[in-house]
Amino acid sequence: MHTHHPRPPAQWHPGETAMHRLLGVPPQDNPTIPGLPAAYAQWMAQSPLLALGTVDQDDRIWTTLLGGRAGVVRPIAAGVLGLSTPAHLGAPTSGEGDGEGEGAAPGRTGFDPVLEALFTGPQDGNAVDHADGKLVAGLAMDLEQRTRVKLAGRMLRGIVLEQDATATTGPTDPSRVDVQLALAIDETLGNCPKYLNRKSVWPHEAAPRLVSDSLPLTDEAVRLVGRSDIFFLSSRHGAESMDTNNRGGAPGFVRVLSNSADDGVSLVYPEYSGNRLFQTLGNLRADPAVGITFPDFETGDVLYLTGRAEILVGADAAAVLPHSRMAVKVTIDAARFVSDGLPFRGRLLDPSPYNPPVRRLAREIDGTGEADAEAVAVAVAQPDGRSGGTAVATLVRSTPITPTVTRHTFRLSPAPASPGSDEEFPRLAPWRPGQHVTLDFSAHLDQGWSHMRDHDPASLNDDYIRSFTVSSPPPRRTGSLADVELDVTVRRHGPVTRLLAGWPSGATLTVPVLGFDGAGFDGAGIDGAADHPASDEDLVMVAGGVGITPFMTLSGPRSSILWSLNADDLPLAVDVAEKIGTRSRVTLFVTGEIGPSGQRDLQALARLGVDVRTRRMSRDDVVHAGTEGHRRFRVCAGPGLRRSLLDWLADEQVSLVDFDY
Repeated sequence: MHTHHPRPPAQWHPGETAMHRLLGVPPQDNPTIPGLPAAYAQWMAQSPLLALGTVDQDDRIWTTLLGGRAGVVRPIAAGVLGLSTPAHLGAPTSGEGDGEGEGAAPGRTGFDPVLEALFTGPQDGNAVDHADGKLVAGLAMDLEQRTRVKLAGRMLRGIVLEQDATATTGPTDPSRVDVQLALAIDETLGNCPKYLNRKSVWPHEAAPRLVSDSLPLTDEAVRLVGRSDIFFLSSRHGAESMDTNNRGGAPGFVRVLSNSADDGVSLVYPEYSGNRLFQTLGNLRADPAVGITFPDFETGDVLYLTGRAEILVGADAAAVLPHSRMAVKVTIDAARFVSDGLPFRGRLLDPSPYNPPVRRLAREIDGTGEADAEAVAVAVAQPDGRSGGTAVATLVRSTPITPTVTRHTFRLSPAPASPGSDEEFPRLAPWRPGQHVTLDFSAHLDQGWSHMRDHDPASLNDDYIRSFTVSSPPPRRTGSLADVELDVTVRRHGPVTRLLAGWPSGATLTVPVLGFDGAGFDGAGIDGAADHPASDEDLVMVAGGVGITPFMTLSGPRSSILWSLNADDLPLAVDVAEKIGTRSRVTLFVTGEIGPSGQRDLQALARLGVDVRTRRMSRDDVVHAGTEGHRRFRVCAGPGLRRSLLDWLADEQVSLVDFDY
């Protein structure tokens, strides 16, 4: 048997050094620990899950997730872990024409590509030996406690324990076996709990079924990626070592970039602020090979992927995933989707407080995948992911409307520190009704890098770039937008709006303008039709709360507004009604308790011609608005009301105005 000699890890290999240099990381020691400390070994004996990565006989990297109960790994000798897990593996092949090609190495086939790879090699009955050790890496986890430890080393020996065929109880699947592995550990490293979503886990007797092992991905596999809040990935540093770790976030933080026979299959995910060791990214910088697995803790379905990774930094990342300073694009070379393939089940207890909102693809934000020539931003992402551009907006005044809603007025001008801004500024096209302006507040709010911020975890991945619907009409004049003013009407929520609401009157606040964006009201609706109604169509605008802002500049003789609003925001209704006048018919649905000041607002609204109803908006209110067969709906509301509206208007022409940016 291979004699294990833990080696001290090099400070940093060239790939890691390149990442540190690229991202300006100051010199630091590598905290990776040689061998297997007793404290880690004892902790691992209580951990219920182990992600494990290795390389198959075709030089592809794969990752799996094993376990379900405490003791999936435990120390069996100095520097050696024993792994024990249920599995599904067929009888060993002879290796003569049974593998990927003639003369393939002997091994076992099954549903799990990592176990297949580990049990490919010289067979001795039910055992396989790797004389020099087979490269592996792992991540032992207790998700309920949000703890994890990385390990890397080599598999020495593996044994398959067949099920007792004479047993009268238990599984009858002949491929159902128990697997035991001996793993010699070269190095370990404890990791922080930052992006671990807390889950409880328990054992489950899997009944795996191969759904697909070809590309493109099936719809089921795409949906699994879309709802995943964690995945596991393995990478390598040549033939010396491997790394297995996780990436976590809110469900959907991994986006499917392409999935077709023509364009191939690729995924992209943001790299959130971490410990800046860049061990995974350092491996991928030197060798793009990567193995990824997406587990579904609730159903037991699992998606195994292998492919090549490309690290996107700064402008390259922002072009694909706006608001990201670093992202990873993975091109998939092979996939395996297995239903009920995991030997455990789990459920979410608490999401990580560090998870930022999901960052959608650039094409998902503009809704078309193509840049709008008139609305394209004039700002350019710099190599570090920050913004620079040709325009700035200076806060002129802030006008409180309700205790939580304020109108902020900005004046546009060329960016004084931007080369050529005087020449480029005239290219900034005016906004269209319904569009939003994107402003960069990072110079005023960014606190710089830190590993953890338990007092304010949401701030850690905040780039302080915000998009606000423009609530003032486009300028009537043509030509330069110099000294043109625009309004945004926003509810105070988060650091940027708190900054604006609390900014001292008379003090100067100037921020870069990243451009005007969004389809506005000249793009396409969700039905693909043009988003501007014909002259003989009724336009029905349905809004919830501050979702009224895209409609404040859009009205006409054949338009009506259905607006749901809490009683606390009645002053906003008065403000909007005064601006709209009699150009549109407004029906206001007020919920919540109406106090004395609210009663006065109701009287003002009545004088302004607003039809006020002190109840929730109903289906009948919506489906009976406008002239059936000659109407078009525009909707801007929060998720709950929006879902109801789309259900009520399933057979109508509906355009969604995005209010989630």
